[in-house]
Amino acid sequence: MSCAIYVRVSTEEQVKEGFSIAAQIERLRAFATSQGWNVTHEYKEEGWSAKNIKRPQLQKMLQDMKNKEFNVILVYKLDRLTRSVIDLYTLLKEFEDNAVAFRSATEVYDTSTAMGRLFVTLVAALAQWEREQLVERVKVGLEQMVDEGKKPGAQVLYGYRFDVDFNCEIIEEEAEIVRWMFQLYADGYGYRAIADKLNERGIGPQRTAGKWGDSSVRLILKNDMYIGVFRYGDKVRYNTHPPIISEVLFHQVQKRMGSKQLSDSRKGKLALTGLLKCGNCNEHGMNGNYDKRDQLVYYRCVKCNRSASENKIIDLILKELEKMITSREYFLSLVSDTKENEEAFRELKDELETVTNQKNKLLDLYMDENSPFSKEDLYKRTLKLNEREQELMLQIDGMDIELESPESRYDKIKNLTGIVEEFHKADLMIKKELLESLFEKIIYIREKKGRHAPVNLEYFLK
Repeated sequence: MSCAIYVRVSTEEQVKEGFSIAAQIERLRAFATSQGWNVTHEYKEEGWSAKNIKRPQLQKMLQDMKNKEFNVILVYKLDRLTRSVIDLYTLLKEFEDNAVAFRSATEVYDTSTAMGRLFVTLVAALAQWEREQLVERVKVGLEQMVDEGKKPGAQVLYGYRFDVDFNCEIIEEEAEIVRWMFQLYADGYGYRAIADKLNERGIGPQRTAGKWGDSSVRLILKNDMYIGVFRYGDKVRYNTHPPIISEVLFHQVQKRMGSKQLSDSRKGKLALTGLLKCGNCNEHGMNGNYDKRDQLVYYRCVKCNRSASENKIIDLILKELEKMITSREYFLSLVSDTKENEEAFRELKDELETVTNQKNKLLDLYMDENSPFSKEDLYKRTLKLNEREQELMLQIDGMDIELESPESRYDKIKNLTGIVEEFHKADLMIKKELLESLFEKIIYIREKKGRHAPVNLEYFLK
């Protein structure tokens, strides 16, 4: 009798724990030999769950079955084939219609009789019921943890360290950075300016290599875990862990983030702070200072010392803006096509969904008292997935603006008609807000030193 072997693993964790493709095949070959069957086909399904039957190797096996290429299908366990009662019923019906027997190497099923098929279906139904009960228990357990002030899932949050039992302590070195970020924003700095300050000091996000950006700064500034609040679904719990930021400062920052209105604390900041970079020495920041002698603001590179007056730079920026506003063709020539970004965005979203699903499975195992895995091991795995999840969320959050079509971006910017006349009349901080909303950065280029040497600017739109 010719036999087809079907094997499946859904996650890397199963492979690591000895439930690999190779391990299943070895057992199934031995079982087939003991039954006197000749293994003629092997179907290997790696990285696929049993939530549905739209799996490449399973579909190929069903097609080969219809072509009468074997007489029996052998699996290691029933759940390798499917976890759904409806799908099982469908498959057993197809097996019967094609005169193909179905056997499990570890469970006693005889699908050649009506009673045997009924028994298999009842076993699958019971297994599905148990899984659904487990999901309910996990949900209740997680909600209970929140009620008790515990944090389900290994948390990764800049400024805190969480242990396997979800207790946390403040990492004071990082907490000082968090406090500094909140204070800078309250003092009038934008996301980009704060990110630049952190990067210039060599301070990396999340204790990993990399740089701060607008999105990573914004995510920290809007996270109320820094005032001792924890959220899980619709549940909100207060004072579950030590705060890093005072509620007064946090709400001051939220008010500015939400309303985009200018507070008195921002008075006196310079319009190009954080935006202007020197193109002569690897984009170092440029600091602005007020010169009492001629009563003008000058920006000077922190490295090469090249400088230019704010008035001259602003005039160049306004001329560039007017050119963008009045010429759709010119504006569109400055922004790249979004097709490549859209594809990258979809890939990031797909990976985020995969990582989130893997994390949820680990949480299920963590709450399962009969889980074969240690809580320490599950904690470490969840921690890694959380880190990757946060990295992906930051990347996706940062791409939202980039995915806007060039045409729609132009439609927005053309509404700034008359900006040149109104800009000079505007409050200093309104100027700053406008420039930060339009530009990611502005590169200042001057080949010769001296205040009166020719200046060129390179613009990077948001």
